[in-house]
Amino acid sequence: MKKINLFNLSILMCINSALANADVLIDLEQTDEISIMNTQLDHRFTLKIAEPAETESVELAQLTSPAHSDSAHAIKHLPYHEEVLAAADLTALEPALIHAVITVESKHNALAKSHKGAYGLMQLMPATAKRFHVKDKRNAGQNILAGAQYLRELLTLFKGDLKLTLAAYNAGPGAVQKYRNRIPPYRETMRYVPKVLKYYRQYS
Repeated sequence: MKKINLFNLSILMCINSALANADVLIDLEQTDEISIMNTQLDHRFTLKIAEPAETESVELAQLTSPAHSDSAHAIKHLPYHEEVLAAADLTALEPALIHAVITVESKHNALAKSHKGAYGLMQLMPATAKRFHVKDKRNAGQNILAGAQYLRELLTLFKGDLKLTLAAYNAGPGAVQKYRNRIPPYRETMRYVPKVLKYYRQYS
């Protein structure tokens, strides 16, 4: 058994949480000193600081909103990550960019549908889905790939300018060209572009 002074308790607890692989039990009956053990010998050790399970950490990462996650590591826990990786590989886009578009477009909801008729994770318009050979509108992988192919096409059209590419994805390439290759002054588009860029930076 190891005894420590009260003012050192917080330091020890921080070190233990980072390094220990076992639960910590503290004797609350002592006043001047506190006894800490990693095995319970009797009923006096009533405060238990449990080592969090790995599965709990994974579940927490999956449930954390991207807007509040401060780690790019969380991207691999996002829904449809395998489909995103496959689409990224075929289109030479970063998975972070595809996930960022999905987050803003549908919040990773494969059943999302807009009042304009766009549907799925990437919110494809029917004409766009047809052009990129989406055969099953309920298939998440096909939806993501078609959206990624469209992003790649726009990125080429606007010579790698990501802001214009995202503006075109939202408002259409014609709208961007109408305003002489500038982000169209549409309220939705002017909000859309920085939103996607925010998630893109976060996931990168």
